Amino acid sequence: MDTQTYPPYNRARTKTKREVVVQKKVLKTKTPQSAMARNFYQYTGPDGQTLHGYERQYKGKKLRKKGFLLKREAEKNLRQALDDIDAAERGEFRVKPTTAQEAFDIYKREQDIRGKAKSYNYRANNEAIYKILRDFLKYFGPNRLIRDCKESDLREFYQNLCFRPELHKNTAGSYMSRVQGMMKAAQERKADLANWKRPTLKVNRRTKYERRVVENWEYVTLVQALLNPTRVRSHQDQHDANWRDAADAVQLLRLTGGRLNEILRLRLNQFLWTTNRLRLEASKTENERHLPLWEPIKLIAQRRIREQLTDDEFLFAHAKREAFDKQIGETVLEAGTKAGLLYGQEHGFTIHSLRHTFITDMMEATNKDVRLVMSWSGHKSLESFQIYLHASEEGRILGSQRINTVGDLLGTFTGTAGMTGTAGDPTQRVKVFQRR
Repeated sequence: MDTQTYPPYNRARTKTKREVVVQKKVLKTKTPQSAMARNFYQYTGPDGQTLHGYERQYKGKKLRKKGFLLKREAEKNLRQALDDIDAAERGEFRVKPTTAQEAFDIYKREQDIRGKAKSYNYRANNEAIYKILRDFLKYFGPNRLIRDCKESDLREFYQNLCFRPELHKNTAGSYMSRVQGMMKAAQERKADLANWKRPTLKVNRRTKYERRVVENWEYVTLVQALLNPTRVRSHQDQHDANWRDAADAVQLLRLTGGRLNEILRLRLNQFLWTTNRLRLEASKTENERHLPLWEPIKLIAQRRIREQLTDDEFLFAHAKREAFDKQIGETVLEAGTKAGLLYGQEHGFTIHSLRHTFITDMMEATNKDVRLVMSWSGHKSLESFQIYLHASEEGRILGSQRINTVGDLLGTFTGTAGMTGTAGDPTQRVKVFQRR
């Protein structure tokens, strides 16, 4: 009998329709390794080294880049590019995290742009600040993300600055504010730092000499010394002109409360003679402010114009010199030393102390009209304005008088004893006040 062979019985379960559809979908989306490998290529660089690159079309966009030393670097860059395209489709925006070096570059660019309209001293001071900021980058790491910086990092760097013999503790604290300013500038420019809570470090600076009021006799002595220059062996005319410029600058600083750079670069068109106002262009900020053109200020300006000590643009003819600020500062220091004043010394004063004196004096003269005095000084916040407020001698006298009157108050009532200047019978009972 003929035997017929049959194929073996397939006991495997028949796939459902849904499983077949899913399998086809997976096979359709899965990219073979051979196809993925075609996205990458290698070539010989200009120096004979082997370099890698990739080229791929993805969702209508052509991705192409080369110059990688390793193939895995090219693969990583391609995966990042694919992820960025997918994230853009979902409405997400990906940005590169900001490093400490990038934060420094942002801050430096802003300061360089601002320094173009400033004096030589401002730009020289920026260079010293950049040096400290570069030291911070070496300590923290230029390639580390700036958002990884903590308060402990700031405090440790501040302690390192304090141990430097050439830096005063106040100067170290000032440099730390610049480090925090660098972080603030980066946060304002970079999207990845929008929600970043910046670390802060509060440094208590000890007042050395700037934050105090200049006494009237100190101010008069300094101006008189500048108006009577010393004798020199040569270039007496130039020496006398520098001292005269310094004398007028000191008077204007005391009368306006301006900063040195603002006064030395006063333009003639800032004197608004018709409206009787003086426009000061801030050197520290980008704001302008107006002061009344008080008679002493008007006399100084008119005298310089009459004696031809100005040029066609500036009130001070030498204002265009880069080292003019430094020259005036050295002249005032020499005159202060000659007059026996504590100028530039501990418990003494400096040119900037005249700004403190003006604000304190105006607060007393205007009966503490904070808004008016802030409009004259150019401050925008009470936090920075309160640094310039100092106790006056009249306030101390009034305070002492008020306490003395409180001490004498109980003497007006009978039955009190035990206080100096009071006279009362301790056996008498004091009448109790009753509310109506």
